[in-house]
Amino acid sequence: MRDRVTLCFFVDALGWELFRKHPCFEDVAPHAYRQRTVLGYSCAAQPTILTGEMPSTHGHWGMFYRTERSQLASLRHMRLLPPALSSRWRVRSQILKLHRRSSGISGYYNLYRIPFELFTKFDLVEQKNIYAPDAFASGTPSIFDDLAGRSVPYRVWTWRTPLETAFAELEESLASEGDLRFALLYTAYLDAFLHENIGDEAAVGAAIRNIERLVCRAVERARRTTRQVDVLVFSDHGMAPTTGEHDLMAELRALELTPGHDYLVFYDSTMARFWFAHGDARTEIVGLLRELSCGTMLENGYLKDEGIHFEDGRFGELIFLMNPGTIIVPSYMGGKAPAGMHGFSPDHEDSYAVLMSSEELRPTPAHIRDTYAAMRRLAGIG
Repeated sequence: MRDRVTLCFFVDALGWELFRKHPCFEDVAPHAYRQRTVLGYSCAAQPTILTGEMPSTHGHWGMFYRTERSQLASLRHMRLLPPALSSRWRVRSQILKLHRRSSGISGYYNLYRIPFELFTKFDLVEQKNIYAPDAFASGTPSIFDDLAGRSVPYRVWTWRTPLETAFAELEESLASEGDLRFALLYTAYLDAFLHENIGDEAAVGAAIRNIERLVCRAVERARRTTRQVDVLVFSDHGMAPTTGEHDLMAELRALELTPGHDYLVFYDSTMARFWFAHGDARTEIVGLLRELSCGTMLENGYLKDEGIHFEDGRFGELIFLMNPGTIIVPSYMGGKAPAGMHGFSPDHEDSYAVLMSSEELRPTPAHIRDTYAAMRRLAGIG
């Protein structure tokens, strides 16, 4: 028999509040901990979990950052397509598929509804697959660098593998008596489901139970061929129901400023990030934002405290964060508000993540960056 294996199940968007409403995984991971997340999206939270560091250290916060030398610049030619064509999801999906093949980028990215001309001004942070060693340009090591450095046999499943396929392959690996010692299975299934269905408690409960069934089956399979099976089930953030929307683009268009000339702005779902060509543009936009009740401007002190401050302003010289539940519509992420969204204040109740473990963890893992230490400990490399 195999002596020991650590199984980590990364369930994107399984928040603490959802866990409280729909208790789960108690049979395999009975010790549950409420965890504060980072401000931002999965592109910030996942690297924080995998490295144990905050974005200002590992370097990943927004999916796209401001630069004058973008490796995505070739996408600018797509701006010549008729708007009725270039705005279609299927068209953009095909463009994305072709670009992934030709670019050599192994990290996750999407084109969403970002204007193609902006790809000369913005580049992708996640150039490399973060679920592999040597992924961060900052040089920050991740759990996979640790495992490789200790020659620990491991396997990983990411967003590239469908849910059922990933679990089938995991069970196949566990059924053998090979030297597998660590496995991490990431799934975005629940995240996608909640964006559309968070208000349907019965459907949400069924989706969670389906993942629980797959996890418990994999753990049971591991126990047949392994003396000690350690289990972690964790998430990166929660999900807040959408309660309102605001057309921030229209507010900015009403100003006597020219986007792309006087200022640049990137419209995420729950925040707008600004760069200014001159002081007058900053003054006018700051004046507008101060009058809005739908969100708040984030001070540098707050950004530093949250571990998301970058001196060069690559992710924004000014960041306007929407109030929990309020979505920027339209944005570069979509033309209509989803049923649920994340990326609001980390202190909002629906933002908190969850970590569940087969053994009690001390000190108490109160932040998602503590998941890194938990993985190292259960893998025997901490």
